[in-house]
Amino acid sequence: MTPEIQARLAALNRDFYEAFGEAFAETRPRLASGVQGVLDRIPVGSRVLEIGCGDGKVGRRLGARGITYLGLDSSAALLERAERYTNEWRAEVGDPISTFKSRISFVRADVLAPGWDLVLGAQSFDWILAFAVFHHLPGSGARAGLLRTLAAHLLPGGRLVMSNWQFTRSERLKQRLRPWSELGLRDSDVEPNDYLLSWERGGRLGLRYVHLLDGAEAHALAKSAGLTVSEIFSADGLSHDLADYVIMLK
Repeated sequence: MTPEIQARLAALNRDFYEAFGEAFAETRPRLASGVQGVLDRIPVGSRVLEIGCGDGKVGRRLGARGITYLGLDSSAALLERAERYTNEWRAEVGDPISTFKSRISFVRADVLAPGWDLVLGAQSFDWILAFAVFHHLPGSGARAGLLRTLAAHLLPGGRLVMSNWQFTRSERLKQRLRPWSELGLRDSDVEPNDYLLSWERGGRLGLRYVHLLDGAEAHALAKSAGLTVSEIFSADGLSHDLADYVIMLK
């Protein structure tokens, strides 16, 4: 994949979430069952980083347990929603603002931009979460590079968890596949297992780049970042298998 195509696909997804972020979040009012299962494993006292934090559901769930959380996202629309909903949650539970600000925070960062990790400084984390992130990153090199960067901010013995959308397991989702020609591209312009999927709500149509990231690729990514895959399990959707959760250990 050329840098020009990679940049174009990254912009496609970035523009999608800026345009549809609020509506998209409304379709996911609750945490997925696989995400909840992962969060239940995180001990109190952990320091957690989440990339692609969206509207902050994970942060609020962990913050309620006293876990220190930093959420990053590239979408201003979703981060505005995260701050708004989290402030409302804080007011409801009577959480003092000084405590809240030290425990839950959100920062805008594009993990495909050079030097994005400067926002992390020298911080290290017990857990790093990347739910529904890596399958939206165009280019195998970009995915490998991001994982290596994240691994550098993971404490020894820490865990990194990614979830990867397995949309080809659903006949309904496969009906959303669109030809690359809709973007003026050819199949040869993208990499194996790269797809273009549509999303529609209220008569509005959006397109997203999605990579089908399977278990073999997850193991290869982990190895390149100096991590070990300790577990892969499937969850989510009516079939309970629409996402693979990969837990990596440093």
